Amino acid sequence: MKHPILSGACAAGVALATSLCASEATAANPQCSATGLTGTPVYLAGSSAAKPILKQLSAVLAKVANPVRIIYQSVSSCTGLMDITVPQADPTAGIYWDDNGNELTCDVASGGVVPDIGISDVYASTCDNVTIPVGQANFQGPVQIMTFVVPSLSKENTISAEAARIVYGFGATDSGKVVSPWNTNGLIFQRPTTSGTRRMIGKAIGLDVGKWKGTELNGSGDVLTAVQGASATNPDAAIGILAADLADTSRTTVKILAFQPQDQSCAYYPDSTSQSLDKANVRSGVYPIWGPVHLVTKVDIATGQPSDPNVKTVIDYLTMSSTINADAKKNMIDTVVAAHTIPWCAMNVTRNGEVSVNDQTTAYSDLEPCGCYYEFKATGAASSSCKTCAADIDCGGGTNKCRYGYCEAR
Repeated sequence: MKHPILSGACAAGVALATSLCASEATAANPQCSATGLTGTPVYLAGSSAAKPILKQLSAVLAKVANPVRIIYQSVSSCTGLMDITVPQADPTAGIYWDDNGNELTCDVASGGVVPDIGISDVYASTCDNVTIPVGQANFQGPVQIMTFVVPSLSKENTISAEAARIVYGFGATDSGKVVSPWNTNGLIFQRPTTSGTRRMIGKAIGLDVGKWKGTELNGSGDVLTAVQGASATNPDAAIGILAADLADTSRTTVKILAFQPQDQSCAYYPDSTSQSLDKANVRSGVYPIWGPVHLVTKVDIATGQPSDPNVKTVIDYLTMSSTINADAKKNMIDTVVAAHTIPWCAMNVTRNGEVSVNDQTTAYSDLEPCGCYYEFKATGAASSSCKTCAADIDCGGGTNKCRYGYCEAR
């Protein structure tokens, strides 16, 4: 089934069509506890989609007063949450970054390591048999976006929730349940059941996590490589699922599809256009497949804060806590933008739980909004409604504030 593209205003779609509105460790690896780099190791295990933000954060935390060295075990969202909440030691090799940003691998202790933080794209309740016990808490980091992607040479530009449910629910293995051009099971790429990407998208399209078909690949990087590889053979038939942080850095080889939610007449990109990086449709809530990065760790029951001071540093920076100063917050906004995720200060909507087929969001206004500065950093130019400033007086008084060089509502 083809998906028509309309320029200008969108029109009502039909049932499945859409319209467009806008590693293992090796013997040569060092021990993670002795990489030779400065900083106390803090172990994070979970979402493979979290790598871009952790890479950016690693450079920041290596330079704070008491440096922290991130060691990242890419094991999928639900596995990371299980590792911390059970708890259980994970033997997966660690990833870390040197002072030049080069990605390296290290061996964890014999028998594995229980992570300090479980990092997930989805809520614990979205994973099977995962509950956060007394003495642990879930902190919300920047907003992560999930997408459907195709090779850049594909003629397709949109997908509806109904079409996606058939593509991934039948995997082109039933001749009566096929959505053209995605009619080749071997070119329908997906992730394991523990993947936050699969679970979040499944919630958005109404497909149970255990009923997915297609070719299952282990990590986000594997899906990206597979979709890219299909360009030379059958670009129209290939489709995959990726977090936008990885898809955005690969726009020359993959294309993000606009998504039409169930019972809606329009398909939306995460951004205002297919070429933009402003995440305007996520920030306003019309593109629905997004959620905060979840950070689960041990806390002091009396204070509700992380028990370990080094872990608290990681959490404070990822959540842009009031405990870090204005310069550090600005640095973190830059860091989050560079990872193609969204700081909460740039969001205009929120929700109380995981995305759903009949998704509901509510208006959100951050205590220290940064929407104009976010747009400037993400796209190189803030929107025309943004006013530059040097001080609060430039913003007309009242509750208006000058934040990061732009007037904000408060």
